[in-house]
Amino acid sequence: MKTEKWIGIIGLSVLVSFSAAGSPAVFAKGAWIDTAEYTAESEDSDALVRGAEKAMAKPIPKLTDKTQAAPTGDKRDYISLAIYWWPDPDNPDGPYVRHDGKINPEKSDASRYDAPRLQQMTKLVRSLARGYAASGDERYAKRAAEILRVWFVDPATRMNPNLRYAQTIPGREKGNHNGIIDTVSLIDVVDSLYLLEPSASFPEEEQKVVKAWFSDYVDWLTKSELGRQEAAAKNNHGVWYDAQTAVYAHYVGRDDLARQIIAAVPEKRMEPQIAADGSLPLELARTRPMNYSMYVLRAYLTLARVGDELGLNLYDAQTKNGASLAKACEYILPYVSGEKTYEKPDITPFHVKQFFAAIRLAQQTHPGFLPGITLP
Repeated sequence: MKTEKWIGIIGLSVLVSFSAAGSPAVFAKGAWIDTAEYTAESEDSDALVRGAEKAMAKPIPKLTDKTQAAPTGDKRDYISLAIYWWPDPDNPDGPYVRHDGKINPEKSDASRYDAPRLQQMTKLVRSLARGYAASGDERYAKRAAEILRVWFVDPATRMNPNLRYAQTIPGREKGNHNGIIDTVSLIDVVDSLYLLEPSASFPEEEQKVVKAWFSDYVDWLTKSELGRQEAAAKNNHGVWYDAQTAVYAHYVGRDDLARQIIAAVPEKRMEPQIAADGSLPLELARTRPMNYSMYVLRAYLTLARVGDELGLNLYDAQTKNGASLAKACEYILPYVSGEKTYEKPDITPFHVKQFFAAIRLAQQTHPGFLPGITLP
């Protein structure tokens, strides 16, 4: 005999079939964050277990692995490169200069920067947590817990809960508020933490320590000068700031803060950013208009998902000019699906899987969202 149970998670919605013995048997319905291994259509138990097995063989990335520390000298301080800033060919020894949309490959230099490690950690924990949810195999949960312990528990290696040196600009800034967007991937870690909660390999006392880390990070996001600057950003940075803060606050039980953020979204974010026709002028003005339009809409849909759990409906919210998330999605869908060609093409290829998966999740959890629209 099997029973089905919905597990509603911030960025991930899963349907798990439990056998009479209580072990997970089926993992389906997909997630809004896709990887090369999994797509919204093919996330089944076998695929998730294969992904977890691959992750089992990978070493644990540590912030302390870098050879060049942040300006503090503390390797536990996260540091990354501002990705659109490059050496100036006219002044090779001078400050870096900006080329919007063109990513500097130096960002992946793991001897100096932590962004590659953060992404690797996120991917490993995600694969292991999903493999555990799909199979009930404690080996996967144990390995995920070991990685989480390195990043959020062990005083010798855990990341300091701030981003003072994220997206540093050589010759200009040691860190700036735009760097806060680096930790968007921690939303996926929170998804994984929910999946791992039942595991004996991830004891409650360690879960409390991880939650304390995220609560400290919420404090830094809301109280630091860099956090306040990012909160004031008008484009996708401001929306992702809200999404991150709401997700982490909800995870640690600070629902009053999460509700405050989400309740302000229609007036604070949507009204100045989404035009009456559903377009996103601040994102369309960039060198990657489709990429950034889809990116910010994923942030809005993340906020809507948290709002659903807190009794706040962003899916149907409208601004004074009649704009809504549905209208914004309807505006962009013909361009990203290939039905129309936007007047200013992205300077680099854009990818639609994550955006489409976000919409599918919205349609699953809020059936009145974009009725009649079936994605390819």
